[in-house]
Amino acid sequence: MTAIIEIVAALLLLAGASVVALAALGVARLPDPFSRMHAAAKAGVAGAGLLLLGAGLTFGTTGAILITLGAVVFLVLTAPLASHALGRAAYVSGAPLGAASQADALAGILQRHIFDPASRPIASPQPMPRAPSPARPRPRQEATAIPLPQAQHPVEPMLHDRTGTTLMPLRRILLGLGGGPAQREAAAMAVELARPHGAKVLGLSGAGLEPRRWRGPLPVGGAYWAEWLASRSRSQMREAAATALAEFREIAAANPEVETMARHEEAASEDLVRLLAGQDLVIVPAGIGPHGAESSPGHETAATLAAAHIVPVLRVRRRPTSIRGVLLIVDSSPGCGRLAAGLLRSGLWSSAPVSILPVADDRRGVREMVETQAELLRDHGRRVAVMAPIDLDFEADDLSARLACFDAAVVSCLSTRYGGFFDSIRNCAFETAAESVPLVLLP
Repeated sequence: MTAIIEIVAALLLLAGASVVALAALGVARLPDPFSRMHAAAKAGVAGAGLLLLGAGLTFGTTGAILITLGAVVFLVLTAPLASHALGRAAYVSGAPLGAASQADALAGILQRHIFDPASRPIASPQPMPRAPSPARPRPRQEATAIPLPQAQHPVEPMLHDRTGTTLMPLRRILLGLGGGPAQREAAAMAVELARPHGAKVLGLSGAGLEPRRWRGPLPVGGAYWAEWLASRSRSQMREAAATALAEFREIAAANPEVETMARHEEAASEDLVRLLAGQDLVIVPAGIGPHGAESSPGHETAATLAAAHIVPVLRVRRRPTSIRGVLLIVDSSPGCGRLAAGLLRSGLWSSAPVSILPVADDRRGVREMVETQAELLRDHGRRVAVMAPIDLDFEADDLSARLACFDAAVVSCLSTRYGGFFDSIRNCAFETAAESVPLVLLP
């Protein structure tokens, strides 16, 4: 019996040491704080737990075994909680995700700071001033892959409507050239919005390619295959960007009265923060993700940019001839409380009637939010109608038929399938609107 116990103790010690060694390798090799924290948590629970059990069996006394069991229970109860708390803090503070991450499941759930690699994480990025104050020295700017927008004219006076609400003057419009079936429609929409305001349109292609950070953690022997796959993906994205850029130049040539400029940048997503902060509106085609591939609404470029809360994002599926009606979808999420104010400040579709669709108005605060936003819109002279509410178990085809009369929608996000298990298996009103309404504004 003693020999068997010694063999089991040796196996436990060997297994624990192996887990700790693999965790150390993961901490050294994995690309982002979240995956490294995952590896470190394995060392703290599985690795240390096996070592403690092996040490307890080696001593062989009842007291030693009880102490090691208590220590293992303590590790199981505390280490996962500590790892979760550290991961949440890293996410909220803006720690960048690794290139191997295909989706951000917490987008729209937790308020995430924007990570600026040239400085510290910033919590509330504000639009950059068009001209520095003459009384203060101009701050030194760090080098970045994307140059900062420079002020070329004095600050324009802010526009107001007849009730005194501040409207956003459209002077700079950023057009995402990600490709896809809706790219030409998005380019035409950008030129159409820029023409009456005299705004400049900047077409940006290649954003998100991240050539030096594309490859994530690799298994043994997978370096060649991963490099080939990454190279092939980059080539496909460059081809799509080139096609989108050619379409944009064609539309710009047909509208010489609109000042346009095209740029191709292969930089990390975090480097785009400075450029976004210098724009008044971002227009992106529907159905395209950050890496140029076809994506679901929750993973689109529009959803990623809107989650940063830097500038309003207009998602274009097709360009309607006129805006017959604007739809506001209001549910219990906090972001729905600023939809009416965002629509008013944008100055878009000022003459179109507005309809508000409550989703699950039996939830706390939804009815009050709908009434408040309807009153705000009426106070600013907008025609408002509150539609019959829908519950969470609605049929997507029925809702699509109801939304057929609307040409634009204002929503807080493109998907709510990350709020929990039941939200992931139900139909999503935001996704149905994104697939049914030609234009979606994310203020």
